[in-house]
Amino acid sequence: MRLMCPHCKDMAYTRTSEQLTTTSRWTIFVCRNPECGCTFKAVTEINCMLSPSATPDPSVVIPLSSHVQRGLLSQLLQTMPTRQHTRLSPPVTGDLFDALPATG
Repeated sequence: MRLMCPHCKDMAYTRTSEQLTTTSRWTIFVCRNPECGCTFKAVTEINCMLSPSATPDPSVVIPLSSHVQRGLLSQLLQTMPTRQHTRLSPPVTGDLFDALPATG
């Protein structure tokens, strides 16, 4: 992975990196411009999935991208069977303010 040096805008290369968690890693970058010599640390983090895994690890929680969520919901709704709604009892909808004591 390459990043741009924040000072001279030249490309910086990876010198070393270490896994922090299952979804993040820190990396030390060195600017390739010898006149700049900037060295910096960056953190890379997985923040959403664009395509769900075919072999998901249940201990890893990564949210789905909103476009994937909409697509999965649409697919789920198309495959769900439908059933006529039946009301078992009449609705109880009293006036909320009938229960308040009168003020004088």
